[in-house]
Amino acid sequence: MRPILRWYATVFTVAFLVIASAHLLRARPLAFAISEALLWSSITAAIYVATRLYNSRRGRECALCTAVDQTPRRR
Repeated sequence: MRPILRWYATVFTVAFLVIASAHLLRARPLAFAISEALLWSSITAAIYVATRLYNSRRGRECALCTAVDQTPRRR
């Protein structure tokens, strides 16, 4: 998978789980929690990827991003 898609999928998944869980803990309806989580996690992931691409094109390093990219992956 291309790195940009992997970044987007990772951030989207984490943000979706956090946002949906927060809505469900506040006793919101399931449909509302899922729709809000889909909307805000896609916005969050898009901003993260755009910022990461912007900084990489300007030659800036991201210590957390580098550490995450260097972790061994399970196959």
